[in-house]
Amino acid sequence: MALKDIKKIIIEANKIGITFHTSPDGDAIGSALGLLNGLRELGKDVYIISKDKISENLAFLPYSEEVTGEIIDPKEGTDLVIVLDCGNVERISANLSGFSGMVINIDHHVSNDKYGFINYIDTTAAATAEIVFLLLKEMGYEFSVNEEILERIGRCLYTSLVTDTGSFRHSNVTKRTHEIAGMLIGVGVDNSKIYNNLFDNRSINKLNLMGYAFQNAKLYFDGKVVVTVLDNDSLKKFDAEKEDTSDIIGNLLSIKTVEVAVLLKEVEEGVKASLRSKYDFDVRKIAETFGGGGHPKASGLMQRGVMLQIAKDNILKAIEREIDLCKE
Repeated sequence: MALKDIKKIIIEANKIGITFHTSPDGDAIGSALGLLNGLRELGKDVYIISKDKISENLAFLPYSEEVTGEIIDPKEGTDLVIVLDCGNVERISANLSGFSGMVINIDHHVSNDKYGFINYIDTTAAATAEIVFLLLKEMGYEFSVNEEILERIGRCLYTSLVTDTGSFRHSNVTKRTHEIAGMLIGVGVDNSKIYNNLFDNRSINKLNLMGYAFQNAKLYFDGKVVVTVLDNDSLKKFDAEKEDTSDIIGNLLSIKTVEVAVLLKEVEEGVKASLRSKYDFDVRKIAETFGGGGHPKASGLMQRGVMLQIAKDNILKAIEREIDLCKE
């Protein structure tokens, strides 16, 4: 199905819920809020469904206050739910089990399960925000003049591009990615302010947490893999239970010998793990082993009901198996 067909369904919908994957990152939030701003300007009755609260570093985005973690089910009268940036139904940050309306799944992950009534998957997109940008263009937004609504949408979408491309340095970046970024700057997006909000706005607690994570990181497999662990006690000590930790794992990956970085975080349900890689190692394969998913160079997973040490051992064994397979 083409974007013009999705546009028609959106225009005809009466009430629209927008959601994304659990533990939403910059692309999930930016894409959702970009679309929310655009559809609301067109007069649509649209809102966010999310089990998760927004991380502090994304609170500068317009309508970010609506990502409260309190609306987890579609509201009464909702006839359309759009799920953004989510590869499988288990990771949707919403309870859609009793929803009988239409679900549109818009994503850029290779491992998408195509769980929607309509599935629009563009694996060439560096971020789901690229698809949202094209969808909003289809709906009449030209992104050619400096207007407040275009800047508001652009602020969200540019944030998505920055976060999902590692500030435009990952291999998923294409000519189109830069063209879209340029158009967003052209309608008034202040890229410097976005970078400041994302990366130069840390609390002292966050810096202390980063120091703790780096100090306790350990190398494995001849220095090719680095792992750090954040347990409940350390998260509470630094008052960092809700802190975004993506920059921690990004810095761990910058170690000279390291090809894979793993960050384990103790949560109520079990242990969450974020995985990043450089060169040719595909961390998505590791994530999928545990029911997670993502990209070849950035993936996540959850091991429910297990202790930290066991979760760590499980992941290291899976990485070792993949290293051995690569040698064959």
